[in-house]
Amino acid sequence: MHEEEAKDKVNDGWIRSRAFIEVMAIREEAAEKALRKHVEKIEEQNGIEVYKKEFDEPEEVENPPTDKASKAYSQIVEIEFVVSSVKNLITFSMLYGPSSIEVIEPDEVHIKVDELQDMANSVAALIHQYASQGAGGIVTSPD
Repeated sequence: MHEEEAKDKVNDGWIRSRAFIEVMAIREEAAEKALRKHVEKIEEQNGIEVYKKEFDEPEEVENPPTDKASKAYSQIVEIEFVVSSVKNLITFSMLYGPSSIEVIEPDEVHIKVDELQDMANSVAALIHQYASQGAGGIVTSPD
């Protein structure tokens, strides 16, 4: 798929977006391999079509946020893609952990209440899944 095809999909109700995803690993090769595999998984996802991907060169990170190594390697990929729905964009955010997402077009999106309800329940289920695995979660009301 090319950018022009992505723009055509927007005319059919899809959402065109850009995201940045970063990985970090102790070895440079591991960072590169993990990030490429991560992008391949995104490309296999139904309702998402990646039309552009630009991998930065891995960079050495001094004092990484781990006690297992004194240095590590970080790599970032910028992807541009279209998603078939708002729900698929939210699912992408939850499953693939981008550092940031930009919606390129359209300027407005209208969603039905059942789709909004489905998205809210998906977010709630994910939070409960993390909490049940000891990763934290919201257990009390915020102040």
